[in-house]
Amino acid sequence: MDGNVKAQYKPHEPLPDGSVREFKPVEYLHYLQEILNSNTHISAILNKKRQVLLSNQHLFAASGLDNLNHVVGTLPGDAMGCIHSTEKNSCGNSDSCRYCGIINTIRESQKSGKRVSNECRITIRIKGKLVFHDFRVVCTPLSYNGEACTFMNLIDISHEKRNQMLENVFFHDIMNRLGGLHGIVQMIRSENKQPELEEYIDVLDIIGELVIEDIQTQRFLKAAENANLILNLREHSSYEIVESVRKQISFHNGLKNRQILVCTDCSDFTVKTDDTLLKRILLNMAKNAMEASPDKGVVTLFCGIKNNTASFSVHNAGVIEEEIKLQIFQRSFSTKGHGRGLGTYSMKLFGENYLKGKVFFRTNEKQGTTFTIELPLQQY
Repeated sequence: MDGNVKAQYKPHEPLPDGSVREFKPVEYLHYLQEILNSNTHISAILNKKRQVLLSNQHLFAASGLDNLNHVVGTLPGDAMGCIHSTEKNSCGNSDSCRYCGIINTIRESQKSGKRVSNECRITIRIKGKLVFHDFRVVCTPLSYNGEACTFMNLIDISHEKRNQMLENVFFHDIMNRLGGLHGIVQMIRSENKQPELEEYIDVLDIIGELVIEDIQTQRFLKAAENANLILNLREHSSYEIVESVRKQISFHNGLKNRQILVCTDCSDFTVKTDDTLLKRILLNMAKNAMEASPDKGVVTLFCGIKNNTASFSVHNAGVIEEEIKLQIFQRSFSTKGHGRGLGTYSMKLFGENYLKGKVFFRTNEKQGTTFTIELPLQQY
């Protein structure tokens, strides 16, 4: 690198004498190298031809190389030992390279002059064995020694992708089995000739529905956090929604010596929404209300229209302490122990980000605690 590079400062106050000094070229490169090595991901600075000018130790470590000098001047696929880089002499020439997430992200960033992020899959060969990687590629334009370059970050998401695949397989298989169980329950119901068994069949059916909804909620939560949740908007009876919640919560283990009722002054109106998400929000509200209620306590469900807005709420006589009140809705915050805390968080996530409503609560000694979700009557 030619010439000296001065650190550039625009302080509000003069810096002490000697605080700005010149870096010699070799020292400056060493400084950059240390910065790259401090990154926990694979990082490299590429020139406009995609050649590596500088990289951190993770790049050649991932390639099975033991010397950084073997990486400088190479293309990313060549440096990492991509199995396609040898098909037509070099990285970027094979038919598979047309769909390479790394190459396409670099090119897109170079063309747009902006930061670009995509996912990529790459298979490399180390000591004769294939190694499969999933990366998130983040490319950012920068000027290095007066030349237009690209700062490339490869973030390993292999475990994330594998967990996602295993979760999808698990959810798919378990939902299929529960669907079969539901079919058998319906068969028993149609063939049953003993009226005294009807109640037990109803209980079995509702428990099955609860398990299915719990699993669906986990799927929805993952999809919502990844911004992949698709709503199923239909028109529903408000009263049928709260009555369904009342029935389901009646079988919750925490209901011992507690009552759950629907307010007599509820309004029955039509609301266009995703009823699965709305029921899940109300179920979480009701569960929390029951757990906070004393022995023989009463939890009430309400639905009504206020200012042309649908309002659903859950009330109990308890009062939330100040320390807890200020942390409700935070992800992973819970009073129930380690590993809990998604209930109130999911209320906010589902209710506001997806159902376009408002989720809030009021609590005081005189009126107890009421959790509410207000929704538009129609969603489009």
